[in-house]
Amino acid sequence: MLYLIRYSEIGTKGDNRSFFEGLLARNIKAKMNEKGISGDIKIEQARLVVNTETNINDILKKTFGIASFSIVKKINTNPDEIKSFFSNLKVDKKFRVSVNRRSKNFPYSSQEFAGILGEIVLKNNPQAKVDLENYDINLGLDIGDDWSYFYDNIYDGPGGIPVRSQGKGVVLISGGIDSPVAAYLMLKRGMEISLIHYFQSSRLLEKVFRNKELLEEYSPYPIEIKIVDHRKLLGPTVLKLRKEGKERWTCLFCKNLMYKEAEKYAKEIGARAIVTGENLGQVASQTLDNLATIESDFHFPIFRPLIGFDKLEIERISEKIGAFDIFISVASSCDCFFLPPRPKTRSDSSEFLELEAKIIGETHDNID
Repeated sequence: MLYLIRYSEIGTKGDNRSFFEGLLARNIKAKMNEKGISGDIKIEQARLVVNTETNINDILKKTFGIASFSIVKKINTNPDEIKSFFSNLKVDKKFRVSVNRRSKNFPYSSQEFAGILGEIVLKNNPQAKVDLENYDINLGLDIGDDWSYFYDNIYDGPGGIPVRSQGKGVVLISGGIDSPVAAYLMLKRGMEISLIHYFQSSRLLEKVFRNKELLEEYSPYPIEIKIVDHRKLLGPTVLKLRKEGKERWTCLFCKNLMYKEAEKYAKEIGARAIVTGENLGQVASQTLDNLATIESDFHFPIFRPLIGFDKLEIERISEKIGAFDIFISVASSCDCFFLPPRPKTRSDSSEFLELEAKIIGETHDNID
């Protein structure tokens, strides 16, 4: 089985294109190896060609960097041989011929050669009919310098750029709907990810591991995860806030501590950024004031790929990738042990830093 793989954004990378092409080939090969599938991958003039005995549609549909792909038949790039191939096609439906000429040396233009091949098909298949708009079958030809490839179907890839082309980040993952979508979008932009989860309940942890498995379908490499006890992380700080009558600040200190724990983990594994599923105005800690306050003493870049999305947009992506079914599989509610009755929605960075300095000496003690 022979596959022709097309990319789009990689083609804009100029002198770096060969790096992206090679990485895409390695990522495909990694997923094939993971599933015990053998095969060869070659790079040919802005295309990848995969030769394998196994159907790998499911792999290619989830490999970032692929715009589309087709199962193809290989023909020498010789006009007479291509014409001979098309003369043997059996067509009894409405069809069109589409030609893409990558070879600068081929003697016909794409449109000119498509017309020639269409006439050949009609001559040998009187029952067939050309229909460029409402066709039943597209007879495609991709012409390279040495080899050309015939196909009759095009499958969509996921787009994006290859994973590992943009370094590594740590994603704060929960059992909710937003964080797995944020992780998916960063994988699509070429980031290799590791996950960190702040444990609050076993039922949420089950969702987290199901989300991890889902994300690994889109990652050429295994995804690491670190589990942190949320009560131990936040408990000492909450006790001090309560003593100071500042319990309304709990959510801001919670997220700030999560960032800092994620930063420690990032440094351990060589990651360069933190990723969250936050979007503006969704909950108390995600107002513009509070987002600025939370990261006021934080130095790692924080990526929020969902910051401008509304809930319906996030749900649509979640459904597309399969995360929504995980989200609704168990009834969801807030499992936070420390959630205050009236979380602070407007805050000031200087006040936060002053309060943090006042309680920091006791924030890392364990509680039972």
